Amino acid sequence: MAELLERSGNKVKFKVVVPAAKVSEAFTGVMNALSKQVRIDGFRPGKAPKSVIERRVGADFVKTEVAQFLIQNNYSDAVKELELTPVDASVTPGAVSEGTDFEFTVDVDNYPQVTLPDWEAFALEAAPVTVGAEDLEKALEELRQSRAAYEQVERPAESADMVNVEILEGEDTGKTYPVYLDRAEAGVRDALLGKIVTDEVEVKVSENVETGETTLLKVKILDIKSKNIPELDEEFVKSFGMEDVTTLEIFKERVQRDLEAQAEQKTRTDKRDEFVKKLGDGATVEVPKIMIERRREAMEQDLGRDLEQQGITLDAYKQYMGAEGKLEDFLAELEAGALTRVRNDLALEQLAEALETKLEENEWRASLENYA
Repeated sequence: MAELLERSGNKVKFKVVVPAAKVSEAFTGVMNALSKQVRIDGFRPGKAPKSVIERRVGADFVKTEVAQFLIQNNYSDAVKELELTPVDASVTPGAVSEGTDFEFTVDVDNYPQVTLPDWEAFALEAAPVTVGAEDLEKALEELRQSRAAYEQVERPAESADMVNVEILEGEDTGKTYPVYLDRAEAGVRDALLGKIVTDEVEVKVSENVETGETTLLKVKILDIKSKNIPELDEEFVKSFGMEDVTTLEIFKERVQRDLEAQAEQKTRTDKRDEFVKKLGDGATVEVPKIMIERRREAMEQDLGRDLEQQGITLDAYKQYMGAEGKLEDFLAELEAGALTRVRNDLALEQLAEALETKLEENEWRASLENYA
């Protein structure tokens, strides 16, 4: 039987009383399980007397096992009985003895209640995303760049070339790498520009993007390749292998439609983001601290994975921020961001519940296909 003791906002305290008969059953069950697990010399498994087993494992161990069993088997029923949805709970067990009632108390952070603002009155200000002539030209140029080919040349390296180099020292000695000068970091690009095949060069390579640390690396130029960008013509169109796109004009129209579809999607996304922000900001909700902590931890994990792709660990990044006197602000921004995201999620959940939103099978499959 569950009894509500205290309730203040999301904080709830309740008591559960387990009848003596169930306590005795739990003792019997635990002792039967132990008799099969604990080996006692002179007795077959499951045949040792209760008193012998209890002396072997200790009376306190038996009581702890019984208490844990009773809590696990009665906690969920108590939560349902009191109509609670815990996001975090702390259990305090009472004394347990065979033949007497067992009590335990639970302090719960309950799932928060949300009161929504008058969302139907929201005026969204996000401007529609438009596609201009310059956007089409930029997209076409990017497509040309993506189809660029590299051909070996016998001349000094120029700014758009690809230079293949061999490492001459260190643990990577003998390994070869292509360096695209139009995308290389400044120290590498400047060292290789104007050099010719067989030249040995020292290049300055970044060790840590955040701290600016660099190291000198000696390399040898193996070959130089010129970047040849295709002309925007009928042959370029044919390289995409689209049967229904036979001319340059049709190709441009296809690209234009794709850009307009992307712009329409961006407009919807911008308006959705604005709506969600207003909904979350205007909602009345007391967010449990544990929900903020869990979201902050998830955000830190995401940041850590992003940093690892740049060769930086999260700990190293925090150390750098600390050295720069920015760690406190960084952690405060992370905490504020976590709170905002949780508030927005809770508000959206409440809105979906208020609208009785249901996901149809075709919508679910379309969502999966979109992710794929």
